[in-house]
Amino acid sequence: MNREEFNLLEIEKQVEVFNKMLKNSSIRKVCSELKISKTTIRNRFKKRGYIFNSEKNIYIKEKEIKRNYDPTIKEEKVSNINLTKEIYFDLLELIEIKDDLKDIVNNWKERTVASKQGLCINAFEGELCVKSIKVYKEVLDKFNEFVKKHRELKQQDIINQALWEFLQKYM
Repeated sequence: MNREEFNLLEIEKQVEVFNKMLKNSSIRKVCSELKISKTTIRNRFKKRGYIFNSEKNIYIKEKEIKRNYDPTIKEEKVSNINLTKEIYFDLLELIEIKDDLKDIVNNWKERTVASKQGLCINAFEGELCVKSIKVYKEVLDKFNEFVKKHRELKQQDIINQALWEFLQKYM
């Protein structure tokens, strides 16, 4: 089956076909075979209430997971892990907001110019202003040494980040 044929199917039929293709295979291989991205499949199925059950290696309706949960039992075995009722529902809630959390993290990463070895430079926006300052030679030498090691960064971004962190800490 090719991508076009697959996309023409109703969502329930897509899940059925995808699950059949998953037998003795992986999501990555099936997606490659259909020439469709793993993210597209995950988002499409999730939008219709399907989540991947790694234990069974199939997509199932999220309601089926909740239906199998007996709230009168204090602990229930889920994927070979004993979970309390509270933790179980917390995990379901996290699954529901997983994509939103990923978006938040990705937005934060995009706003960051550089991040390595604990170095995190924000991508400041807005009007740039000129401010002349005098710097002790010892400090300037260290600064210049740092700039040489991090040529991927602009001096103005490094100075802005340093001032910003100082102000956050002492204001």
